Amino acid sequence: MTVAVQQPQPCHYVFTIHLEARAIHPVRDAVIQEVQREATIAGFRKGKAPKELVEQHHPAAIREETLRRLTRQVVEQVATDRKLKPVGPFEVTRVEFDEAKGMQLEAQVEVEPEFALGEYRHIPLKQSPLTVTPTEVGAALARLQESMAQLVPAGQGEAKEKRLPALDDEFAKDMGHETLSHLKSHLEATLREQKQAQHQQALEGQLCEALLARHQFDLPQRLVGRQTERLKNEFQARLVLAGTTEEQVQQALAKYEAQVHDNAARHVKLAFILERIAHTEHLSVTQDEVVDRLWKLSQRIGKDPAEVRRTLDAKGLWPSVLSSILQDKTMKFLMDAAQMTEQASPVTPARPSDREPGRAGH
Repeated sequence: MTVAVQQPQPCHYVFTIHLEARAIHPVRDAVIQEVQREATIAGFRKGKAPKELVEQHHPAAIREETLRRLTRQVVEQVATDRKLKPVGPFEVTRVEFDEAKGMQLEAQVEVEPEFALGEYRHIPLKQSPLTVTPTEVGAALARLQESMAQLVPAGQGEAKEKRLPALDDEFAKDMGHETLSHLKSHLEATLREQKQAQHQQALEGQLCEALLARHQFDLPQRLVGRQTERLKNEFQARLVLAGTTEEQVQQALAKYEAQVHDNAARHVKLAFILERIAHTEHLSVTQDEVVDRLWKLSQRIGKDPAEVRRTLDAKGLWPSVLSSILQDKTMKFLMDAAQMTEQASPVTPARPSDREPGRAGH
């Protein structure tokens, strides 16, 4: 096998490969044997037809499968020999195949970027105090009171007026709590939980921004393109499920188009950074973590975990689930290693949008 490798742009390689005929024969023979075992030819029991007859009856299938296997094998071999890690499928741009003369092949391959890890431990993050004020509890209580308002006649011939229920223990009981004090405590706890989630998201946003700023490298553009399309499809699906009209969907997509490519590029870049950190820190996914994630997915969609796993496998999505678990684990590692400082008021920096489990094309 002779190979010529070109790199027309970052993360993009072109392999030109010549394979001699003698390298084709073992692969072709293996394909013929497989076809022979399944072939049904008149006058012979299944799998018992002679090799020569099988070749006569199934020349196209044998040629196609031989070419497919050879192409995959040689491209993967060239990438391995040069320590390149392909992302997504390769593209065959030219092929000449003659079983007697050999094979000429040109394939384009996108690979993972090469970059050095910057400092990722002790990233400074600013956190806000998690306090819930009486004013906030009062506002939440007022919203609840408003939701229970009733329209009652104001007088004969007059329009109905809105009457708010009294904020007392009876109102609290209607809401499922023993007393008004218990209801207020519940509202305070709920607000605190909401703030905690927002606070965590803000910290993760700061962390992602810091990682992106500390690492500069080129990205595989086809991979970014696939991620762009995936984000657009998911955005459109959310709008449709929310009952948005087709016209409104198209208008929203037109506005989203301006930022979706940037979001996709940031997503892909962050995924590469997190994967490299996980490898450097020897982080891996445990069986317990897999079971926990599968259970949560099954609970979310109301299906049996085994059925969810089968569905994910059938659609080729299971590697993305594993990648998502590892990304979450890496983010937790980085959060635990970050340097926290208090700030007087909350700041929520823009987090790379749509950070999904796993990156497209992997």
